[in-house]
Amino acid sequence: MLANTLPLIIAAMVFSLTSLTANSESAPSQPDTLTTQFQSIPHYVTLEAKLEAIKQSTVSAQTQGIVEMVNFDINDKVEAGQVLILINSSQQRASLSQAKAALAQAQALNTDAQAILKRNRSLLTKRTLSQGEFDSSLARANSAEASVLAAEAMVKQAKEQVSYTRITAPYSGIVRQRFVQMGELVNPGQPVMTGFALKPLRAVVDIPQKLATKLSAQAKLDNDLIHIIANGKHYPTSQFTLFPYADSRYSSIRARIDLADSDDTQGLIPGAWVQVQLPNGQQHGIYLPASAILQQGEVASVLVMQNQDYKLRYVRLGQAQQDGRIRIMSGLEAGEQVAIDVLAAAMSAAVNKEAL
Repeated sequence: MLANTLPLIIAAMVFSLTSLTANSESAPSQPDTLTTQFQSIPHYVTLEAKLEAIKQSTVSAQTQGIVEMVNFDINDKVEAGQVLILINSSQQRASLSQAKAALAQAQALNTDAQAILKRNRSLLTKRTLSQGEFDSSLARANSAEASVLAAEAMVKQAKEQVSYTRITAPYSGIVRQRFVQMGELVNPGQPVMTGFALKPLRAVVDIPQKLATKLSAQAKLDNDLIHIIANGKHYPTSQFTLFPYADSRYSSIRARIDLADSDDTQGLIPGAWVQVQLPNGQQHGIYLPASAILQQGEVASVLVMQNQDYKLRYVRLGQAQQDGRIRIMSGLEAGEQVAIDVLAAAMSAAVNKEAL
């Protein structure tokens, strides 16, 4: 039977549950219990962190020219390879035409020089040409061949200059800033736009020096121990980087924690504040599932099996763990039998009492 110390709220729940099962043909089975034992699990510390985009960059002009078209503005979404800004390419195309003409000229001179070298080699074999004249023709042929290679390099460079007039997005993302207007003259190295990608993301957190020194090597290798908490959800991480120097102003060490790439990160955006859960050694204690604990205001209690009967036991709770279990700070010893489901245990005890 239930102990006389069971609070009135338990009796009310038992009455409501038994009224629903009064017409049932079979009595409920004995509720499951678990044997308490001391366990060692990782202890976590939660810190505030800020999300930032891993891919964020400033796009600059690589050639000189007048801006003809600006296809995107601030907050616009772009796909990788799309043209952001179009620069007038008249000068670059003219340089390309000159380079192609120089290449054609070099190829014609090389063809003539190679033909002369071939003829002089035959005359040298017949001893109708001096060695000095042959050496001169050989030098001219080698020079003409080198000129062709140089002209080909100039054509390649001119083509690259033409391609630079189309400034494209290096990756898919969002435009953050725009620095030029249509009609402006831009020069090589001048910033034109900045942007970032929504994925992947990383959290930047400043860790106190005392805590940073306690981070074990396992935490750096096993990213399953490090989590990002946002919107009530835990997000896995893929990489943990601890800076090799400390900030003397705040006595902290900065760390970057990359989020694992998954569809669950759709709601996260750069600049948002999140929480970082870092391991800080091991924590020893007794842990119970939330279903085994009856929370009554500030008072928590469990049902302990004693002499085939449930007795109410008040306990003091600690921190809830990631898997939903709650640490019992005091009130229980190792080896005791505790009801896994406090409501099912109360109902079973009430039904057994009516049967008697």
